[in-house]
Amino acid sequence: MSMDLYRTALDLLERERRFAFAAVIHSTGSTPQKAGAKALFEATGAVHGTLGGGCLEAEARRRALHGLDTDAAEAFELRLDAIDGWDDGLVCGGKVRLFSDPSPERNAAVWHSMLTAADHGTRGVLVTVAKAPGHVPGTAFWIPDDRLESAPPGLDAGMLDEAIRGGDACAVQVDDAEYFLEPVSPPPRLIVAGAGHIGKAVTALAAGLGFEVTVVDDRPLFANAENLPGARRVVCGDIAEELGKQGIDRNTYVLVVTRGHRHDGDALAAVVNADAAFIGMIGSRRKSLLIRREIVDRGIAPADAVERVVSPVGLDLGARTVEEIAMSIAAQLVAVRRRGTLAAESLRLPMDSDAGVPLPGAVDV
Repeated sequence: MSMDLYRTALDLLERERRFAFAAVIHSTGSTPQKAGAKALFEATGAVHGTLGGGCLEAEARRRALHGLDTDAAEAFELRLDAIDGWDDGLVCGGKVRLFSDPSPERNAAVWHSMLTAADHGTRGVLVTVAKAPGHVPGTAFWIPDDRLESAPPGLDAGMLDEAIRGGDACAVQVDDAEYFLEPVSPPPRLIVAGAGHIGKAVTALAAGLGFEVTVVDDRPLFANAENLPGARRVVCGDIAEELGKQGIDRNTYVLVVTRGHRHDGDALAAVVNADAAFIGMIGSRRKSLLIRREIVDRGIAPADAVERVVSPVGLDLGARTVEEIAMSIAAQLVAVRRRGTLAAESLRLPMDSDAGVPLPGAVDV
């Protein structure tokens, strides 16, 4: 989940600004936002974050601000096809369950612990009480993954572990209690091999999409923090050698966009056997075929490992400019991360294909 809103909440509390915390804790059908969407509604009228906008957010804001007057937390449902009385109307047809808490100050220490743990790469789950015997609604608990047994009654370790591995916020009912679970995991890593025009543009977009970006290049003129302000780390050195030092795992995405065919081949050979969430390489279909066949022929990797490589990389948007190509790649990274219908599986090129038609805009850089 994004940590930004909790950082904002702690900042508001430090400045003694009154606000209500609100979240979508469950949704069914077509809705503007899903479980995990959050907003802070200040008494002054300022809003941080979003629950989806429009009349849904307006109604949630009204109830949250009313809660500031009554000091009462509330869980409630809104049907998004019940448009009578909402002047801007809403016909999504789904249903959302929301929770608002006018006393978020009680959770300052818990949120701080969660953010500190997340900054150090600790996995876990933030549990917020919507209702539970013996607990004040709105009370939050930070449960790191090595202490899952310390959760409130009814939430067993297996349930919490499943939530962490699934990665999606959700509400759970346990007897007479209702809890809102928000899994916390380290941000996905993106390793970009190549700091040229495409690598630089993808880095900027991916950083804004929540990826922790490392860029590797062997040219000091390109591989520097000034040229790549969105990168968490910039590594200057032999590309293939440095890629081998990155500790690639299932939370890592790899993008090969070096300055030429030979460098792309060496970079791909360095990562092709890694257990990455995603490996993509830019270029034409014919270039991809040649590089992948060479890797198999040289015994670097078996065919099934090579066929995991997404190349040409990027959703086929008909992209032509650097910015458009970067957007197509960033969109594919999001599709894979969020398990969208446009994920990489539909774009892989079988090893027995001899297609030579380039993807529009997918060029060597």
